[in-house]
Amino acid sequence: MDWNFMKTKKIFFSIALMLGVVASLHFPNSAQDAELMLLIERVSKQMDLHPEYNSWKALVVSTTTKMDKYWRPQKVTFVKKIVKVVNKKETEEILEALETEKGKTKDITEKYTKEARKEREKDKKKERDRKLKGEKEKDKRSLELTGEDIFPFSEEKRINYNFLILEDSYIEKRPVYVLESRVKIKNEKLYEGKYYICKDSFDVIKVDLKPSKNPKYVKEFEMEMSFEVLPQGYFVLRKSRVRINGGIFIKRIRMTVEEDYSDYEILTLEKDENESNNFSF
Repeated sequence: MDWNFMKTKKIFFSIALMLGVVASLHFPNSAQDAELMLLIERVSKQMDLHPEYNSWKALVVSTTTKMDKYWRPQKVTFVKKIVKVVNKKETEEILEALETEKGKTKDITEKYTKEARKEREKDKKKERDRKLKGEKEKDKRSLELTGEDIFPFSEEKRINYNFLILEDSYIEKRPVYVLESRVKIKNEKLYEGKYYICKDSFDVIKVDLKPSKNPKYVKEFEMEMSFEVLPQGYFVLRKSRVRINGGIFIKRIRMTVEEDYSDYEILTLEKDENESNNFSF
């Protein structure tokens, strides 16, 4: 790490803060805007400092709860699995699957694994057919997210948003800045909400988001995500919770999906190739 560069950044940050205080004596709104932009810029730079990675493996515990129209639990599916992503392609090894309904719990590991395998093969066939026909990948307009969708702090992303600094708070006893984002032009592909930013490191440690415009047939979609920085400096997802309410007529889906990630392993290219030959689904 270039310590002189880090020192220069700290000096610049201190000077900018002092200038903000002085300006606030005569221009309160300008000072607020300067403080806001300084925070956004600092978060963006902090995210750039984390090493990039395309391949990883983790233990994931997923709990899906289907609800009735009064949001009372009807059926709970618990799945423990190893998720592996190699160059953005995901595979899963199901370790255990349990289903609880009307007070009774049964083991559905074998059934769940077979159904998951069928779905994966179906997706592969669709992809092969699409390529044979020379068709472009369709815009799914789904609720799947990438890092670019979640974090609007880069210079090219932030122009689509208005930001506001809210009252400071705490996340697991860690003091955080609370930053709110609002999309300038509503779009189902753009998300907005609250970001909880660690005061010590300027890392985003939690987000509460929803689409700025709900996709067709989706009444509610709310998401909470918690993040962590691994000892090696990698920025990873630690927990997520999604609430979904959508569909038409009798085919309405009301559910929550909670996932916990642990035992992370960031994979190198050589390791990716070796493990991909041995990994089962």
